[in-house]
Amino acid sequence: MKKSSEKAALNKRLLKLLPAGGPLTKNLDRALVYCIKTGGKRIRPLLFMEVVRIVKGDLAAEMKKKVLDFACGIEFIHAYSLVHDDIMDGDDMRRGKATVCKKFGVPTAILAGDALLTKGLEILYGSFPEAAAIINAGVGSPGMIAGQAADMEQEGKKSPSEKALWYTHLNKTAAFFSSVCAAGAASAGADGKNIRRFASFGRRLGMAFQVRDDVLDRVGDIKKYRKSRNDEKNKKLTVLRFHNLAQAMRMVNEISLEAEGFLQKLPYDTSALLELSGALREREF
Repeated sequence: MKKSSEKAALNKRLLKLLPAGGPLTKNLDRALVYCIKTGGKRIRPLLFMEVVRIVKGDLAAEMKKKVLDFACGIEFIHAYSLVHDDIMDGDDMRRGKATVCKKFGVPTAILAGDALLTKGLEILYGSFPEAAAIINAGVGSPGMIAGQAADMEQEGKKSPSEKALWYTHLNKTAAFFSSVCAAGAASAGADGKNIRRFASFGRRLGMAFQVRDDVLDRVGDIKKYRKSRNDEKNKKLTVLRFHNLAQAMRMVNEISLEAEGFLQKLPYDTSALLELSGALREREF
């Protein structure tokens, strides 16, 4: 991926597309700008853009704009999920800064999340309706919302089941990754078989990402991880409730290799996605 230039273009466009209220919504407007300006890896939108490029090749100007806007819609939906997740978990820090709920209060944070979600869906359906429906399924219920609900219901349980863990990770994190990859392939005109292969790659990439996140919450360098580490304190459902660190890291590697196996079945040059999978496997934040 040409990550630096694409990420810069994405960040610039995100600020232009932010939903705006009116003269009586200044606190909400500030919270929305804060959401975007606090940064982030932008993995999901960049992943979408890369899949489109892999399948479609060079893009005409109009197509390039639609792809960028769709990627922004994906990031808005991801941002909404983080804002609401921080409220539910009572977290004070994300990306090295105060969470939206900590800085602006819970009521404003709820509204900011709502605004990001609705604007994100508006952008998606205005760009590629078929691909938008794929994303909508991945972040709805079942999907990300179902995973978040399961996460909350299992929190604090003395004897949670490992089956519940994998259900939560599959829906809360992996479903979004999977839908992003499938949406990219569908937007670029891939056939059904290859859309499903991209979806399978994304699902396993998301699972590996979440298991790595479980590890980082326990042992990651706080200066690099830059967010509240409350999983153990809150008795959250993580891989480390059932497996030790060495086993968890072995899982990250094994699931990543499964993801990369699906790339080998695709009739495209997927070297950039192989590189991304390796980077996420070793990430420290």
